[in-house]
Amino acid sequence: MTQNARLVSRRTSRRKEVSFSKPIVIRAGRDTYFEVVLQYVTRSVGSQLSVKVKYWKNVKGNFRVGFPAEFTLTHDEATRLAQTIEDGLALIQESVDGDYLVVPLDRRIGDDDQLAALVGETVASLATNREALRAIASGPEGRQILSNLQNSVRLAELEASAAELEKALNGGTVKEQFYQEWCEKHSWAFGNIYAMRDDVREIALGDSVDGLLALTSNGLRDILELKRPDMSAIHYDKGHKSYHWSSDASKAIGQCHRYLDALHEGASKGLRDHPGIVAYHPRAIIVLDRSNDWEEQKLRALHGLNARLHSISVMTYDQLLAQANQLLASLRTSSNESKMSDGTQSGVAPRDLTRLPRVDGE
Repeated sequence: MTQNARLVSRRTSRRKEVSFSKPIVIRAGRDTYFEVVLQYVTRSVGSQLSVKVKYWKNVKGNFRVGFPAEFTLTHDEATRLAQTIEDGLALIQESVDGDYLVVPLDRRIGDDDQLAALVGETVASLATNREALRAIASGPEGRQILSNLQNSVRLAELEASAAELEKALNGGTVKEQFYQEWCEKHSWAFGNIYAMRDDVREIALGDSVDGLLALTSNGLRDILELKRPDMSAIHYDKGHKSYHWSSDASKAIGQCHRYLDALHEGASKGLRDHPGIVAYHPRAIIVLDRSNDWEEQKLRALHGLNARLHSISVMTYDQLLAQANQLLASLRTSSNESKMSDGTQSGVAPRDLTRLPRVDGE
């Protein structure tokens, strides 16, 4: 038994729906006596705890004189009392009076939902308290804390979006609309070479693309074409012992050739009605199929077939997911390095992570 372990008994009463503990002595003085009895009550909504409190005055040895004062705390009241005492104990090490935000992150959290609720409640309380934010931001250390918090929230958001894509793929989701909406919100997954995504879809009369991506280097647009993950990218020809594009991929490649011509001709000096959208010799990215169970030979074949294409590249949804996770890994490393170094010892300033990818539409 560890140093902090305590033995708590539980006994059944005459009422089957109620159990109770042995009396727990809180005080046993010469003139006063104070004890509590824990009561475990089974209700339709689940088990609840009530606390019966007994208090005597004029205690002489083992004889109690007079009638005890007695009252019972309900489950909600007992919970509130426990929280109040816990909060008070958390502040005994503080030497300055004032308002404190008590976050018991050092205790065991039951599950991810409870942790999410706890963190969400804490962040919400902080975000709506202007005085608290102003106080934190008044010094360089506080500003760094807020910056780290902002970066951590952004990283958590990006990680959740990558997990959403992985869950959909592993769960067998094949609706193109889902992947269309996901890529619209998370175009950052296509890499740092792209800075933003456009809402415009129609590039010419009768031609609408799944997405337009802006290059980080110059703002010129490339095309994004999405197909379903249950469509094949390449097949193996046993007779010729070689891989070739599947029918689905060939159709998508031909479709993109037309789109590329239309976009280059119609947006080389700015797209009609959208002069800010400029494309000059654009490229196209096609996403379809899954490759999580591909052998190395098949992955190399896709790479080789892509190398022979001009201005078009084909990737699978698993490759898109791997690309997103790799970007997240890089961001986590940068974030950790920023938190570990203040630039005073190594001479290197902390990395600026305020430009983490954002979810489109925010």
